Amino acid sequence: MYAVYKQVHPPTGIEFALACGFFSAAQRMVVAGTSQLSVYRLQHDCEPLVKGERNGEGRGHREKLELVASFTFFGNVMSMASVQLAGAKRDALLLSFRDAKLSVVEYDPGTHDLKTLSLHYFESELRDGFVQNVHIPRVRVDPDGRCAAMLIYGTRLVVLPFRRDTLSDEHEGPLAEGQRSSFLPSYIIDVRADEKLLNIIDLQFLHGYYEPTLLILYEPNQTWPGRVAVRQDTCSIVAISLNIMQKVHPVMSLSNLPFDCTQALAVPSHRGVVIFAVNSLLYLNQSVPPYGVALNSLTNGTTVFPCAFRRGEMTLDCAQAAFISYDKMVISLKGGEIYVLTLITDGMRSRSFHFDKAAASVLTTCVRAPPHPWTPP
Repeated sequence: MYAVYKQVHPPTGIEFALACGFFSAAQRMVVAGTSQLSVYRLQHDCEPLVKGERNGEGRGHREKLELVASFTFFGNVMSMASVQLAGAKRDALLLSFRDAKLSVVEYDPGTHDLKTLSLHYFESELRDGFVQNVHIPRVRVDPDGRCAAMLIYGTRLVVLPFRRDTLSDEHEGPLAEGQRSSFLPSYIIDVRADEKLLNIIDLQFLHGYYEPTLLILYEPNQTWPGRVAVRQDTCSIVAISLNIMQKVHPVMSLSNLPFDCTQALAVPSHRGVVIFAVNSLLYLNQSVPPYGVALNSLTNGTTVFPCAFRRGEMTLDCAQAAFISYDKMVISLKGGEIYVLTLITDGMRSRSFHFDKAAASVLTTCVRAPPHPWTPP
């Protein structure tokens, strides 16, 4: 039975985390590590603040995570996202697997197990002759739940539209019965059609657009720190609108960003995006001029992007971040330091960044906001 593969010990690390209504409308914390998916709920406990305190006075509230369910897969999860499908009572999970597989699953209360809603396989004709794939399939979901996008093989974008109530009369086609009616036929976009849209670093859906708008951070001409004297500011961004009928059309583009850009994070309140670089932090918006802050002195001579200087030394390589409100995010650095970053804005324009060191913790692999505190356990 175990002649080919046997898992000796279950995974102990966590690679992905998100808060969603997995069992019902009440939000739960869903985490995934390697081949295991775990669901936690936020438990509120009371504990005495003073040792030996017996009465109710002097008690404080402590919140902890309680394991509710755990599921095992036959493959390693490469990326994870959640979406609320039309007419569903709970959120569905989108899980990507190597090399280019996508599974849409949700919780089945009848069997207390996962139920597969849709399976997608894109490996047959897209390898281009390569026998080894080093690109991780990354899945992203539109904030309004209109579609999902997955980057495969580093050069192709798979778009999976979701059927909404407003789309029921606009699109016709062969659809499966039951739960599969929540999905429209998927299609593939070859990003190499634009010859400079190569070496994609990160992609995120933006907030506040009429059509699903995907921002792509990429580096058309790669460089490295030893060559910045000759070639610098090689990163670029482009935002494309994913119109289901018209396919795509560009919305915003900006080039000459610092060469050490690592990730993008969409701002929940408006159409802006925060770009993380190793030595700087940038805020970009279609309607206002860009704003940047140099986090250390290494930006001198390595970039000509206009950046305000910040006192202190900080680097954002291997940093993890997540928004906890419309203008605040939590950043965990590679050394375990935790900062709360406040975007000081004037309308849609960012005037400055305020860093506040909050605590220190263990090294993080992902950061996500916990379930809402008013959610019942």
